[in-house]
Amino acid sequence: DNHHDVDSAVVLFAMAQLLAADAASIVDVGCGRGALIDPDTGERRLHDLRGPGRVVTGIDVDPVGAENPVIDEFRLIQDGRWPMDDESVDLVICDWVLEHIVDPEAFVSELRRVLRPGGAFLARTVSRSSPLSMTARLVPNAYHARALSRLQPGRAEQDVFPTAYRMNTPRDLAKVLDRDFEWTTSFHTGLQHYAKPWPRLAKALIVIEPRLPRRGRIAMILAARKKP
Repeated sequence: DNHHDVDSAVVLFAMAQLLAADAASIVDVGCGRGALIDPDTGERRLHDLRGPGRVVTGIDVDPVGAENPVIDEFRLIQDGRWPMDDESVDLVICDWVLEHIVDPEAFVSELRRVLRPGGAFLARTVSRSSPLSMTARLVPNAYHARALSRLQPGRAEQDVFPTAYRMNTPRDLAKVLDRDFEWTTSFHTGLQHYAKPWPRLAKALIVIEPRLPRRGRIAMILAARKKP
């Protein structure tokens, strides 16, 4: 929680890069097409976990994931089963995915199955207590694409997915992780990114959000390790 003034993407992917250095197999769950990765900035290098001696596999329920520019290979998730062998993965990462998971127990069951003992899991998601999440839960999923088109101009409708918010508090995570994982969470600011059409509001949020209770900050980062 000491990193609340650092962009949550930097925190997440800095940890991922460190863990990737010792990993042979990395899986990006819900990799998507990489639409939010800007190819013309250093952001792409931050997100890119590929390197000598390791393979980054992107998996997703949507075949469009094959377009992701920072994976070595793509595999399609079918019938809820991740297309990876048992205990074959050193690092699993997912970015802005947990908020869409409808069945947390099934998700963690697959995570537990594919990770080697001692393997790591990193995720960034929306804190359920953040103003964005609380507001979003008042808006039916059918209208999320329209709402986000105003908050994030240029975001394609195909990149907006239904939300469930069933893995978005430490209490929710404890129910599915405590038995087989050692884990921790931290909370980070970033609400101003959703107010870009309103510069004055964005500047105000930069000041206000760090003063919220820590779970009221928009981004929750989960770091977990599978118990031996």
